[in-house]
Amino acid sequence: MDNRLFEIDPYAGVSYGLYNSLKGEDGSFEDFLLHYDSTGASKNDSSWLTDLINQDTLTSLSSTTVVEAMNTLGVSALDFGSSSSYFDTQVYAAKMQLMQAFSQRDDYEAMKPLLEQLMG
Repeated sequence: MDNRLFEIDPYAGVSYGLYNSLKGEDGSFEDFLLHYDSTGASKNDSSWLTDLINQDTLTSLSSTTVVEAMNTLGVSALDFGSSSSYFDTQVYAAKMQLMQAFSQRDDYEAMKPLLEQLMG
């Protein structure tokens, strides 16, 4: 099934690769389909990826282990959620979207070393 999708939607292959790089072994093609926005991707809108990163981050932060550790350290969940960690996640998502956009350019191979240095 995934081969047909990749033939119909040229952005799906790249997006599936990004999804796999984020989810690793925890991901599945079905989960990718639940999150992926083909219409948005064709309009250079990768907000589905940002939403996925945010969802995974919030799920991780709401685990009992993290909550217990924060309580032990005396950190309130509200303070933690509004801290720079949330914004770091947003910046990471923006970097991923930027790299995806640059990878579609004709001069990507020439720019790749510079981009990797800037994104570092």
